[in-house]
Amino acid sequence: MTKTKLLTLCIFIVQLTVNGQVFTLKQCLQYANDNNKNIKIAYYEKEIAREQVREQVGTGLPQISATGTITDNVKLATSLMPGALFGQPGTYIPIQTGVQYNTAAAVKLSQKVFDAGFWVGLKAATISGQLKQQDIQKTVEQTTYDVSNAYYQSLIIQKELDSYKATLVASEKSLASTELKFRNGKVKKVDVDKIRVSYNNTKSQVQQTELSYKQSLNTLKFKIGMPVDSAIVLADTMLVDFSTDDYISPSNGFVENRVDYQLQKTNLQIQEAQKQKNIADFFPTLTFDANYSFQAMDNNLKLFNSGQNWYQSSYIDLSLNVPIFSGFQRTSKVEQARLNVMEAEENLKLTEQSIKVEVSNYEIQYKNAIDNIKNEKENLALAESVYNNTQLEFQQGAASSLELIQAESSYREAQNSYFNKLLTLYVARLDVEKSKGSLMNFINNLK
Repeated sequence: MTKTKLLTLCIFIVQLTVNGQVFTLKQCLQYANDNNKNIKIAYYEKEIAREQVREQVGTGLPQISATGTITDNVKLATSLMPGALFGQPGTYIPIQTGVQYNTAAAVKLSQKVFDAGFWVGLKAATISGQLKQQDIQKTVEQTTYDVSNAYYQSLIIQKELDSYKATLVASEKSLASTELKFRNGKVKKVDVDKIRVSYNNTKSQVQQTELSYKQSLNTLKFKIGMPVDSAIVLADTMLVDFSTDDYISPSNGFVENRVDYQLQKTNLQIQEAQKQKNIADFFPTLTFDANYSFQAMDNNLKLFNSGQNWYQSSYIDLSLNVPIFSGFQRTSKVEQARLNVMEAEENLKLTEQSIKVEVSNYEIQYKNAIDNIKNEKENLALAESVYNNTQLEFQQGAASSLELIQAESSYREAQNSYFNKLLTLYVARLDVEKSKGSLMNFINNLK
């Protein structure tokens, strides 16, 4: 084991001891499934939809209500009675009628016998529940994409940082060696200054990459729902090799796999159900009602007196409501629903076309990213070889400080370009899988 690898392993072990929270990609996704706010909100929406179905079912069950009233006629109403009734024809006599207290209680039952809109409404509510379940699937898939993207970005930056640190160590050795040669009069001060500038540039790049790494970890913590002040260590030390077509998912059936397409299909079902509901408004409704009540009337309030007289009454009825004319409102609603169905059908076709174009474009980007990373990997290896050979020649006095600086600068540029293209490759692969609706299977099958 080389000193660099040993140092990296020691740093990793120290991180495990200090931080205590080590996450693989799959562990990050599991943490996000339990803590991501968007996923929690989606599940709440599903529960709301379930209660809406129960609410619709409840409208078809018997509706029972009880009422009770106590009326205090503080001042009885006065009526004018014909005087002829009392032997005074041609006059009216004011008479107060009734009693001061009137107490009544009633129980009413109402039951729908026939209502075409009830079953259509129940169907629409059930489809809405299906829509919310698909929303959960979409949210989980988007979270998986975001977390995977943030995880790989952090991991790549970590690899980039390790590479820059190794370069910094080599640059520091070159600087120390040049300063020693300067003290022995073998090189000029300008050579020391040039090497120092190169060293400072590498050191600055290390510091900037460290900052980027911290920011990427903060983004990852936000995506999985972890408090930003928590510590996290990436457990994966090896990057998956995506630069091969062996991983690519099949290019068939991907339209049906996309949650966006499934949502559009469900939305079409909802619009069709709404149209049926509006048509059902033309049908008559039949309702059964039953009522039982009792009341007491007296000038003294004797609510709990056993001697109180209670007068009972009850009735049952069937109510038939036949819609005849509504100023063409119902007709307009049906026409609106018909147009909404047609619009939903066009949106479904549009989504299908959009998915096919999206998949094609992402596959092109992915194949291009594979070609690029192969070139960048070769360039990086060449730049590293030139840098190492130039360092050796510089130590032996066969290369100038300018040649060493140029080789180190080219090596840093090659590193930067390689890791940028590597991140592009990973994002392109995630985009391909997401566009085909196979992202979840792809992530689950990763080793």
